[in-house]
Amino acid sequence: MTELTLRQMEYFVAVVDHGSVTAAAAACHASQAAASMAIAQLEKSLGADLLVRSRSRQIALTPAGIEFASHARAVLERVTEAAASISDNLGQIRGPLRVGCSQTLSPRLVPPLAEYFTKHHPEVDLRFTESSAGAVQEGLREGRLDVALVYALQADEDLDREIVKDIQLQLVLPQDHRLAKRSAVQLKDIAAEPAILLDVPPTIERLTTVARQAGQELNVRWTSANMETIRCMVARGLGYSFANSPPVDGTTFDGLQVVHRPVADKHARNAIVALLPAGHAPPRRVAAAVEVLRQAEAARPEAP
Repeated sequence: MTELTLRQMEYFVAVVDHGSVTAAAAACHASQAAASMAIAQLEKSLGADLLVRSRSRQIALTPAGIEFASHARAVLERVTEAAASISDNLGQIRGPLRVGCSQTLSPRLVPPLAEYFTKHHPEVDLRFTESSAGAVQEGLREGRLDVALVYALQADEDLDREIVKDIQLQLVLPQDHRLAKRSAVQLKDIAAEPAILLDVPPTIERLTTVARQAGQELNVRWTSANMETIRCMVARGLGYSFANSPPVDGTTFDGLQVVHRPVADKHARNAIVALLPAGHAPPRRVAAAVEVLRQAEAARPEAP
């Protein structure tokens, strides 16, 4: 049987997290020589190279390293939880919680998560990364994140998912738009008008697909990477937009108003999902995070 040690896995995961053996050794309060030797022994035991070394001393993972990192991290998580189950009272949760969240979702999900763990489980070391849906999913695969929060239409099929909340795509309209008083709007009634879309991949591609599934082509006039810029332009009557996470208040940065109306077409259904590494049962703090988000979403007021 291959002889592996927890210390070897700890050093290896630290290298993945910190980008170099030197930084990993410092994080583990060990000498660089000890960390290098442990990783060399680990590669010898596995019969595979896990890291690609460069002259700059920066480290990249091999395909085998990417695969092993996920499993090694899961083993270390289980050991941490086993120890915590003895020393903790049953209600206490502790340890690192690394959350990746798509940029458009983070204002909605990160604050209630941070508030909950700060108040109820202060020994959880919550750290969050805001990036594109693709980037946080890649971080999850590589073991740098414990959970990734994205929309279902952005989620890749190779990751396990937990539904946080089912949602409906919303139109963002000027307050005095001819469709603003409707309870819901079909895309055929607005597709020909100028659209102002969020330029954060894969948003435009997903919206284009939803429109085409409804038999429509969007008339894209402008794009912006800033949703508040888009809302301000919409409020001035320059076009319409879409949102999956509308703010509770329709007031824009410059004091004007927009309204949000559900898209009635069936392909506009979506969901907020928590993505997890495939085949791994989530640790308690991840499961707690998902449940907290479900409760926060159930209590969230609807946008005007």
